[in-house]
Amino acid sequence: MSDNVIRSIDSLLNGLSSAPSNPSIFRVGDHLRSINPEAYDPKIIAIGPFHRHKPHLKNMEQHKVRYLNLVLQRKEESILQRCVTAMRHWEVRARKCYAEDIQLGVDEFVEMLLLDGCFIIEFLSKFRCKKYRDEDDPIFQYEYIQSHLLDDLMVFENQIPFFIIHSLFDIIITDTGESTDTGESINFLIWPLLKSFPCTSINDLETQHHLLGIAHDLQCPSFAKRLSDNDPMENINSAIELQEAGISFKSKSSSIYCSSIFSIEFENKEMIIPKWNITDLTESSFQNMIAYEYYLTGSPQRYVTDYVFFMHCLVHSSEDAKLLRRSGIISNFLGADEMVYRLINKLVKNIFINSERFPYSNIFVNVNSHCGHRRNRWMATLRRDYFNSPWALISVLAAITLLVLTIIQTTFAILSYCKLLPKF
Repeated sequence: MSDNVIRSIDSLLNGLSSAPSNPSIFRVGDHLRSINPEAYDPKIIAIGPFHRHKPHLKNMEQHKVRYLNLVLQRKEESILQRCVTAMRHWEVRARKCYAEDIQLGVDEFVEMLLLDGCFIIEFLSKFRCKKYRDEDDPIFQYEYIQSHLLDDLMVFENQIPFFIIHSLFDIIITDTGESTDTGESINFLIWPLLKSFPCTSINDLETQHHLLGIAHDLQCPSFAKRLSDNDPMENINSAIELQEAGISFKSKSSSIYCSSIFSIEFENKEMIIPKWNITDLTESSFQNMIAYEYYLTGSPQRYVTDYVFFMHCLVHSSEDAKLLRRSGIISNFLGADEMVYRLINKLVKNIFINSERFPYSNIFVNVNSHCGHRRNRWMATLRRDYFNSPWALISVLAAITLLVLTIIQTTFAILSYCKLLPKF
Protein backbone atom coordinates (compact mmCIF):
# COMPACT_ATOMS: atom_id res chain seq x y z
CA MET A 1 0.00 0.00 0.00
CA SER A 2 1.53 3.29 -1.09
CA ASP A 3 1.95 6.18 1.31
CA ASN A 4 -0.64 8.95 0.88
CA VAL A 5 1.94 11.61 1.65
CA ILE A 6 4.25 10.28 -1.08
CA ARG A 7 1.40 10.37 -3.61
CA SER A 8 0.54 13.92 -2.56
CA ILE A 9 4.16 15.06 -2.86
CA ASP A 10 4.47 13.40 -6.28
CA SER A 11 1.36 15.24 -7.42
CA LEU A 12 2.79 18.56 -6.25
CA LEU A 13 6.12 17.89 -7.98
CA ASN A 14 4.40 16.95 -11.22
CA GLY A 15 2.45 20.17 -11.09
CA LEU A 16 5.56 22.33 -11.13
CA SER A 17 6.23 24.23 -14.36
CA SER A 18 9.27 23.13 -16.33
CA ALA A 19 10.93 26.54 -16.08
CA PRO A 20 10.53 29.41 -13.59
CA SER A 21 8.75 32.45 -14.98
CA ASN A 22 9.65 36.08 -14.47
CA PRO A 23 6.26 37.79 -14.02
CA SER A 24 5.75 41.53 -14.20
CA ILE A 25 2.04 41.82 -13.30
CA PHE A 26 0.97 40.98 -9.75
CA ARG A 27 -1.92 41.30 -7.41
CA VAL A 28 -0.86 43.82 -4.78
CA GLY A 29 -0.39 42.20 -1.37
CA ASP A 30 -2.24 43.25 1.77
CA HIS A 31 0.86 44.98 3.21
CA LEU A 32 0.51 47.68 0.51
CA ARG A 33 -3.17 47.37 -0.33
CA SER A 34 -4.25 47.97 3.27
CA ILE A 35 -3.07 51.59 3.09
CA ASN A 36 -5.52 52.52 0.32
CA PRO A 37 -7.26 49.56 -1.36
CA GLU A 38 -9.05 51.73 -3.93
CA ALA A 39 -5.75 52.90 -5.43
CA TYR A 40 -5.16 49.45 -6.94
CA ASP A 41 -8.65 48.92 -8.38
CA PRO A 42 -9.78 50.25 -11.78
CA LYS A 43 -12.72 52.62 -11.77
CA ILE A 44 -14.53 51.91 -15.04
CA ILE A 45 -12.61 49.43 -17.21
CA ALA A 46 -10.91 46.07 -16.67
CA ILE A 47 -7.70 45.45 -18.60
CA GLY A 48 -6.25 41.98 -18.23
CA PRO A 49 -7.64 39.09 -16.18
CA PHE A 50 -7.58 40.29 -12.56
CA HIS A 51 -10.69 42.52 -12.54
CA ARG A 52 -12.58 41.40 -15.64
CA HIS A 53 -15.54 39.85 -13.80
CA LYS A 54 -16.35 42.77 -11.50
CA PRO A 55 -19.92 43.99 -12.10
CA HIS A 56 -19.19 47.73 -12.11
CA LEU A 57 -16.70 47.26 -14.97
CA LYS A 58 -19.03 45.30 -17.27
CA ASN A 59 -20.40 48.38 -19.05
CA MET A 60 -17.09 49.02 -20.79
CA GLU A 61 -17.00 45.53 -22.34
CA GLN A 62 -19.41 46.58 -25.09
CA HIS A 63 -17.16 49.55 -25.89
CA LYS A 64 -14.24 47.17 -26.35
CA VAL A 65 -16.24 45.25 -28.96
CA ARG A 66 -17.37 48.47 -30.62
CA TYR A 67 -13.80 49.76 -30.87
CA LEU A 68 -12.62 46.45 -32.35
CA ASN A 69 -15.39 46.74 -34.92
CA LEU A 70 -14.22 50.26 -35.82
CA VAL A 71 -10.69 48.96 -36.35
CA LEU A 72 -11.92 46.20 -38.64
CA GLN A 73 -14.24 48.51 -40.60
CA ARG A 74 -11.35 50.76 -41.58
CA LYS A 75 -9.64 47.88 -43.36
CA GLU A 76 -10.17 47.06 -46.99
CA GLU A 77 -9.61 43.42 -46.10
CA SER A 78 -10.19 41.85 -42.73
CA ILE A 79 -7.19 41.61 -40.42
CA LEU A 80 -9.10 39.77 -37.72
CA GLN A 81 -7.49 36.47 -38.62
CA ARG A 82 -4.00 37.98 -38.45
CA CYS A 83 -4.72 39.54 -35.05
CA VAL A 84 -6.12 36.31 -33.60
CA THR A 85 -3.19 34.33 -34.98
CA ALA A 86 -0.76 36.78 -33.39
CA MET A 87 -2.53 36.54 -30.03
CA ARG A 88 -2.45 32.76 -30.16
CA HIS A 89 1.27 32.94 -30.91
CA TRP A 90 1.89 35.11 -27.81
CA GLU A 91 -0.62 33.38 -25.52
CA VAL A 92 1.83 31.24 -23.51
CA ARG A 93 4.34 34.06 -23.11
CA ALA A 94 1.56 36.44 -22.04
CA ARG A 95 0.35 34.05 -19.35
CA LYS A 96 3.85 33.91 -17.86
CA CYS A 97 3.74 37.69 -17.35
CA TYR A 98 1.16 37.20 -14.59
CA ALA A 99 2.29 36.10 -11.14
CA GLU A 100 -0.57 33.66 -10.72
CA ASP A 101 -2.28 31.04 -12.84
CA ILE A 102 -4.96 32.65 -14.98
CA GLN A 103 -8.11 30.55 -14.86
CA LEU A 104 -9.13 31.23 -18.45
CA GLY A 105 -9.15 28.81 -21.34
CA VAL A 106 -6.94 29.45 -24.36
CA ASP A 107 -9.75 30.89 -26.50
CA GLU A 108 -11.06 33.14 -23.72
CA PHE A 109 -7.57 34.36 -22.86
CA VAL A 110 -6.78 35.12 -26.53
CA GLU A 111 -10.09 36.97 -26.91
CA MET A 112 -9.30 39.06 -23.83
CA LEU A 113 -5.87 40.04 -25.18
CA LEU A 114 -7.37 40.99 -28.55
CA LEU A 115 -10.22 43.09 -27.17
CA ASP A 116 -8.13 44.83 -24.49
CA GLY A 117 -5.18 45.50 -26.81
CA CYS A 118 -7.33 46.91 -29.62
CA PHE A 119 -9.31 49.05 -27.18
CA ILE A 120 -6.11 50.60 -25.78
CA ILE A 121 -4.82 51.37 -29.28
CA GLU A 122 -8.12 52.79 -30.51
CA PHE A 123 -8.83 54.84 -27.36
CA LEU A 124 -5.37 56.39 -27.22
CA SER A 125 -5.45 57.11 -30.96
CA LYS A 126 -8.77 58.92 -30.59
CA PHE A 127 -7.61 60.76 -27.50
CA ARG A 128 -4.45 61.93 -29.25
CA CYS A 129 -6.12 62.93 -32.54
CA LYS A 130 -9.62 64.37 -32.51
CA LYS A 131 -10.09 63.61 -36.21
CA TYR A 132 -10.34 59.89 -35.35
CA ARG A 133 -13.28 60.43 -33.00
CA ASP A 134 -16.92 59.79 -33.86
CA GLU A 135 -19.42 62.45 -32.89
CA ASP A 136 -21.65 59.92 -31.18
CA ASP A 137 -18.84 58.24 -29.22
CA PRO A 138 -20.04 58.35 -25.59
CA ILE A 139 -16.49 58.00 -24.27
CA PHE A 140 -15.50 61.35 -25.76
CA GLN A 141 -18.71 63.11 -24.86
CA TYR A 142 -17.73 63.16 -21.19
CA GLU A 143 -14.31 64.28 -20.00
CA TYR A 144 -14.57 62.40 -16.71
CA ILE A 145 -14.82 59.09 -18.61
CA GLN A 146 -11.62 59.87 -20.52
CA SER A 147 -9.88 60.84 -17.28
CA HIS A 148 -10.97 57.63 -15.54
CA LEU A 149 -9.80 55.54 -18.49
CA LEU A 150 -6.35 57.14 -18.49
CA ASP A 151 -6.10 56.53 -14.75
CA ASP A 152 -7.20 52.90 -15.09
CA LEU A 153 -4.49 52.27 -17.69
CA MET A 154 -1.95 53.21 -15.00
CA VAL A 155 -3.23 50.73 -12.39
CA PHE A 156 -0.65 48.03 -11.64
CA GLU A 157 -3.14 45.15 -11.52
CA ASN A 158 -4.91 46.42 -14.65
CA GLN A 159 -2.32 45.59 -17.32
CA ILE A 160 -1.65 43.40 -20.31
CA PRO A 161 1.93 42.83 -21.55
CA PHE A 162 3.23 45.63 -23.72
CA PHE A 163 4.39 43.24 -26.44
CA ILE A 164 0.70 42.40 -27.01
CA ILE A 165 -0.09 46.06 -27.68
CA HIS A 166 3.05 46.35 -29.80
CA SER A 167 2.10 43.33 -31.90
CA LEU A 168 -1.47 44.48 -32.52
CA PHE A 169 -0.35 48.02 -33.20
CA ASP A 170 2.15 46.78 -35.76
CA ILE A 171 -0.56 44.84 -37.61
CA ILE A 172 -3.19 47.58 -37.48
CA ILE A 173 -1.05 50.63 -38.24
CA THR A 174 1.26 49.01 -40.79
CA ASP A 175 -1.68 47.75 -42.82
CA THR A 176 -3.39 51.14 -42.86
CA GLY A 177 -0.21 52.87 -43.98
CA GLU A 178 -0.55 55.45 -41.24
CA SER A 179 3.08 55.08 -40.20
CA THR A 180 6.31 53.60 -41.44
CA ASP A 181 8.11 53.79 -38.10
CA THR A 182 6.46 51.70 -35.41
CA GLY A 183 8.68 53.01 -32.64
CA GLU A 184 7.85 56.65 -33.29
CA SER A 185 4.18 55.81 -33.78
CA ILE A 186 3.91 54.09 -30.43
CA ASN A 187 5.64 57.06 -28.80
CA PHE A 188 3.04 59.25 -30.45
CA LEU A 189 0.22 56.91 -29.47
CA ILE A 190 0.88 56.70 -25.74
CA TRP A 191 1.52 60.44 -25.31
CA PRO A 192 -1.75 60.88 -23.33
CA LEU A 193 -0.32 58.60 -20.64
CA LEU A 194 3.00 60.43 -20.52
CA LYS A 195 1.99 64.06 -20.88
CA SER A 196 2.86 64.74 -17.25
CA PHE A 197 6.48 63.81 -17.91
CA PRO A 198 9.01 65.91 -19.89
CA CYS A 199 10.43 62.85 -21.72
CA THR A 200 8.23 61.20 -24.33
CA SER A 201 10.65 58.94 -26.21
CA ILE A 202 10.72 55.23 -25.50
CA ASN A 203 13.87 53.18 -25.89
CA ASP A 204 14.10 49.39 -26.02
CA LEU A 205 10.43 48.74 -26.69
CA GLU A 206 10.92 45.00 -26.44
CA THR A 207 12.01 45.29 -22.81
CA GLN A 208 8.95 47.21 -21.60
CA HIS A 209 6.68 45.29 -19.25
CA HIS A 210 3.44 47.21 -19.71
CA LEU A 211 2.05 50.77 -19.91
CA LEU A 212 2.61 51.49 -16.21
CA GLY A 213 6.16 50.20 -16.55
CA ILE A 214 6.76 52.59 -19.45
CA ALA A 215 5.46 55.56 -17.46
CA HIS A 216 7.68 54.53 -14.56
CA ASP A 217 10.80 53.97 -16.66
CA LEU A 218 10.47 57.36 -18.34
CA GLN A 219 10.79 58.93 -14.91
CA CYS A 220 13.73 56.80 -13.84
CA PRO A 221 16.51 59.36 -13.85
CA SER A 222 20.16 59.13 -14.72
CA PHE A 223 20.90 61.16 -11.59
CA ALA A 224 21.06 57.98 -9.50
CA LYS A 225 24.23 56.98 -11.31
CA ARG A 226 25.80 60.28 -10.34
CA LEU A 227 24.79 59.80 -6.71
CA SER A 228 26.13 56.27 -6.28
CA ASP A 229 28.89 57.07 -3.81
CA ASN A 230 27.81 54.25 -1.47
CA ASP A 231 27.58 56.65 1.45
CA PRO A 232 26.08 55.16 4.62
CA MET A 233 22.34 55.49 5.04
CA GLU A 234 21.45 58.44 7.27
CA ASN A 235 18.45 60.60 8.02
CA ILE A 236 17.95 64.35 7.88
CA ASN A 237 15.92 66.88 9.79
CA SER A 238 12.65 68.35 8.58
CA ALA A 239 12.47 71.28 6.17
CA ILE A 240 11.77 73.77 8.97
CA GLU A 241 14.74 72.53 11.00
CA LEU A 242 17.03 72.63 7.97
CA GLN A 243 15.95 76.19 7.26
CA GLU A 244 16.80 77.12 10.85
CA ALA A 245 20.27 75.67 10.25
CA GLY A 246 20.77 78.03 7.30
CA ILE A 247 19.67 75.77 4.43
CA SER A 248 17.39 77.34 1.84
CA PHE A 249 15.03 75.61 -0.59
CA LYS A 250 14.70 76.33 -4.27
CA SER A 251 12.52 74.89 -7.01
CA LYS A 252 14.33 73.54 -10.05
CA SER A 253 13.01 74.58 -13.45
CA SER A 254 11.05 71.82 -15.15
CA SER A 255 11.45 73.25 -18.64
CA ILE A 256 14.52 71.16 -19.39
CA TYR A 257 13.61 68.11 -21.45
CA CYS A 258 14.19 64.73 -19.90
CA SER A 259 14.51 66.22 -16.44
CA SER A 260 13.00 64.31 -13.55
CA ILE A 261 11.18 65.24 -10.38
CA PHE A 262 13.57 62.86 -8.63
CA SER A 263 16.68 64.84 -9.58
CA ILE A 264 17.41 66.56 -6.26
CA GLU A 265 20.62 68.49 -5.59
CA PHE A 266 22.30 70.13 -2.61
CA GLU A 267 24.98 72.75 -3.11
CA ASN A 268 26.05 76.01 -1.45
CA LYS A 269 23.65 75.53 1.47
CA GLU A 270 20.74 75.28 -0.99
CA MET A 271 18.41 72.32 -1.52
CA ILE A 272 17.30 72.32 -5.17
CA ILE A 273 14.20 70.19 -5.77
CA PRO A 274 12.04 70.02 -8.93
CA LYS A 275 8.43 71.10 -8.55
CA TRP A 276 6.04 68.35 -7.50
CA ASN A 277 2.42 68.86 -8.58
CA ILE A 278 0.23 67.17 -5.98
CA THR A 279 -3.35 66.54 -7.12
CA ASP A 280 -6.20 64.18 -6.33
CA LEU A 281 -4.54 61.61 -8.62
CA THR A 282 -1.11 61.74 -7.00
CA GLU A 283 -1.82 59.19 -4.28
CA SER A 284 -3.10 56.50 -6.66
CA SER A 285 -0.39 57.17 -9.26
CA PHE A 286 2.48 56.98 -6.79
CA GLN A 287 1.09 53.97 -4.94
CA ASN A 288 0.83 51.98 -8.16
CA MET A 289 4.38 52.89 -9.19
CA ILE A 290 5.62 52.00 -5.69
CA ALA A 291 3.85 48.64 -6.02
CA TYR A 292 5.47 48.11 -9.43
CA GLU A 293 8.89 48.79 -7.90
CA TYR A 294 8.15 46.52 -4.94
CA TYR A 295 7.52 43.53 -7.21
CA LEU A 296 10.04 44.42 -9.91
CA THR A 297 12.92 41.95 -10.13
CA GLY A 298 16.34 42.44 -11.67
CA SER A 299 16.80 46.01 -10.40
CA PRO A 300 17.49 46.90 -6.75
CA GLN A 301 16.82 50.59 -7.44
CA ARG A 302 13.40 51.96 -6.44
CA TYR A 303 13.29 55.53 -7.66
CA VAL A 304 9.72 56.46 -6.71
CA THR A 305 9.97 54.74 -3.34
CA ASP A 306 13.26 56.48 -2.54
CA TYR A 307 11.86 59.86 -3.61
CA VAL A 308 8.79 59.46 -1.39
CA PHE A 309 11.03 58.55 1.55
CA PHE A 310 13.18 61.64 0.88
CA MET A 311 10.13 63.91 0.89
CA HIS A 312 8.86 62.18 4.03
CA CYS A 313 12.14 63.08 5.76
CA LEU A 314 11.55 66.74 4.87
CA VAL A 315 7.84 66.91 5.65
CA HIS A 316 7.15 66.11 9.30
CA SER A 317 4.23 68.50 9.65
CA SER A 318 1.95 70.86 7.75
CA GLU A 319 4.45 73.65 8.47
CA ASP A 320 7.11 71.77 6.53
CA ALA A 321 4.65 71.33 3.65
CA LYS A 322 3.90 75.06 3.78
CA LEU A 323 7.61 75.92 3.58
CA LEU A 324 8.11 73.73 0.51
CA ARG A 325 4.97 75.16 -1.08
CA ARG A 326 6.12 78.72 -0.52
CA SER A 327 9.51 77.76 -1.96
CA GLY A 328 7.81 76.62 -5.17
CA ILE A 329 8.73 72.96 -4.65
CA ILE A 330 5.23 71.68 -3.93
CA SER A 331 2.29 72.78 -6.03
CA ASN A 332 -0.69 71.91 -3.86
CA PHE A 333 -4.01 71.23 -5.60
CA LEU A 334 -5.43 69.35 -2.61
CA GLY A 335 -6.23 72.35 -0.44
CA ALA A 336 -4.69 72.73 3.02
CA ASP A 337 -1.00 72.01 3.66
CA GLU A 338 -2.14 69.46 6.23
CA MET A 339 -3.50 67.32 3.38
CA VAL A 340 -0.09 67.29 1.67
CA TYR A 341 1.52 66.17 4.93
CA ARG A 342 -1.03 63.38 5.35
CA LEU A 343 -0.59 62.26 1.73
CA ILE A 344 3.19 61.97 2.03
CA ASN A 345 2.85 60.24 5.39
CA LYS A 346 0.47 57.70 3.84
CA LEU A 347 2.67 57.03 0.80
CA VAL A 348 5.66 56.11 2.97
CA LYS A 349 3.84 53.48 5.02
CA ASN A 350 4.97 49.87 4.58
CA ILE A 351 7.58 50.72 1.95
CA PHE A 352 11.01 49.13 1.84
CA ILE A 353 14.19 51.24 1.52
CA ASN A 354 17.42 49.68 0.29
CA SER A 355 19.97 51.40 2.52
CA GLU A 356 22.84 50.16 0.36
CA ARG A 357 21.46 51.69 -2.84
CA PHE A 358 19.73 54.81 -1.57
CA PRO A 359 20.42 57.45 -4.27
CA TYR A 360 20.19 60.43 -1.92
CA SER A 361 22.75 59.17 0.60
CA ASN A 362 25.41 61.70 -0.35
CA ILE A 363 22.88 64.53 -0.05
CA PHE A 364 21.96 63.34 3.43
CA VAL A 365 25.65 63.15 4.39
CA ASN A 366 26.36 66.67 3.10
CA VAL A 367 23.26 68.13 4.75
CA ASN A 368 24.11 66.55 8.10
CA SER A 369 27.70 67.72 7.79
CA HIS A 370 26.45 71.28 7.31
CA CYS A 371 24.05 71.02 10.25
CA GLY A 372 26.78 69.50 12.43
CA HIS A 373 28.99 72.60 12.33
CA ARG A 374 28.92 74.38 15.67
CA ARG A 375 28.05 77.77 14.20
CA ASN A 376 25.13 76.31 12.25
CA ARG A 377 23.84 74.55 15.37
CA TRP A 378 24.00 77.82 17.28
CA MET A 379 22.19 79.65 14.51
CA ALA A 380 19.51 76.97 14.41
CA THR A 381 19.01 77.25 18.16
CA LEU A 382 18.89 81.03 17.95
CA ARG A 383 16.31 80.98 15.16
CA ARG A 384 14.20 78.32 16.88
CA ASP A 385 14.22 79.78 20.38
CA TYR A 386 14.40 83.51 19.77
CA PHE A 387 13.47 84.32 16.17
CA ASN A 388 10.58 81.91 15.69
CA SER A 389 7.92 84.65 15.79
CA PRO A 390 7.69 88.45 15.43
CA TRP A 391 6.94 88.84 19.14
CA ALA A 392 9.97 86.77 20.10
CA LEU A 393 12.11 88.89 17.78
CA ILE A 394 10.71 92.08 19.29
CA SER A 395 11.43 90.74 22.77
CA VAL A 396 15.01 89.91 21.85
CA LEU A 397 15.56 93.33 20.24
CA ALA A 398 14.02 95.01 23.27
CA ALA A 399 16.31 93.05 25.58
CA ILE A 400 19.36 93.93 23.46
CA THR A 401 18.32 97.58 23.40
CA LEU A 402 17.84 97.57 27.17
CA LEU A 403 21.24 95.91 27.62
CA VAL A 404 22.94 98.48 25.36
CA LEU A 405 21.25 101.37 27.17
CA THR A 406 22.28 99.87 30.51
CA ILE A 407 25.91 99.61 29.34
CA ILE A 408 25.85 103.21 28.08
CA GLN A 409 24.32 104.42 31.31
CA THR A 410 26.91 102.53 33.35
CA THR A 411 29.71 103.89 31.17
CA PHE A 412 28.55 107.48 31.67
CA ALA A 413 28.20 106.89 35.41
CA ILE A 414 31.77 105.61 35.59
CA LEU A 415 33.06 108.55 33.55
CA SER A 416 31.20 111.02 35.77
CA TYR A 417 32.57 109.36 38.87
CA CYS A 418 36.08 109.54 37.48
CA LYS A 419 35.69 113.29 36.92
CA LEU A 420 34.73 113.78 40.56
CA LEU A 421 37.84 112.08 41.86
CA PRO A 422 40.49 114.51 43.24
CA LYS A 423 43.50 115.06 41.02
CA PHE A 424 46.98 114.68 42.53
